[in-house]
Amino acid sequence: MLNEEFDYLTSLTQQVTDYLVQYGFQLLGAMLIVLLGWLASNWAGRSLRRLGDNRQWDQTLVRFFSNLVRLAVLAIFLVIAAGKLGITISPLIAAIGAATFGLSLALQGPVANYGAGVALILTRPFSVGDTLELLGRAGLVDDITLAQTVLITEDGERIHIPNRKVLGEIYQNSNQFKLVETTLLLPKEANPEQALALLEAALTSFDAKEAPKVQLGIDAFTALGIRLVIRAWVPTAHYHQQRLALNLKLYQVLDGAGMAPASPATVVALNELTEKGAQ
Repeated sequence: MLNEEFDYLTSLTQQVTDYLVQYGFQLLGAMLIVLLGWLASNWAGRSLRRLGDNRQWDQTLVRFFSNLVRLAVLAIFLVIAAGKLGITISPLIAAIGAATFGLSLALQGPVANYGAGVALILTRPFSVGDTLELLGRAGLVDDITLAQTVLITEDGERIHIPNRKVLGEIYQNSNQFKLVETTLLLPKEANPEQALALLEAALTSFDAKEAPKVQLGIDAFTALGIRLVIRAWVPTAHYHQQRLALNLKLYQVLDGAGMAPASPATVVALNELTEKGAQ
């Protein structure tokens, strides 16, 4: 029994040795070609990305095409390496096609994500750095891959949305700045012109260089008082933080001038309380 195993190992060793002697140079050449292909593909991808950065191209397209070029260059070198080993490419391509067809039926969801990803990257309805409100979620677009779109919220949370959910949906792209619209109800005795002048002077700090100018004015005349509206554009990456700071600033300005805003519910409640006391 031991002799049979020894003979088998000897025979196997001899076969491996004969193969290496006969195809050693081809195998070494194929490995060298694959290594060169790996280096060349990485170089091509980095070069295209640097070119896109220098020309200030869209980052989504730069990432997509740099990865595509890297894979294409690597695939060419793999085909050359396979030819060096005497591997026929045609049956391999046919097998890959059949396998791809079978996988496409079994993985319709992921395949749909990739198809939607290609459409998003080519049509570019939004880009990396924009801010989206989509499917009840809002955040800064951090990455767009073939499979998913990644958003980062103001709190640092990462939201991964499959591309098939993104394509065809109604979404709001607020780019760099997002609108904050606030209404204030002035007391009846307040002077609206004075209030607007104070607010306009105080809100100059919220006028970013590239953002639209702050808008404010009288929104409506109601039985409870004059209602003002303030429309300011704040950086979308810090939307909630800036919105809260803006509301606090509005209150501080009016309260300091003796015109602290009151909500309609508060005024109605006070009127009802006054009427009951009079009765």
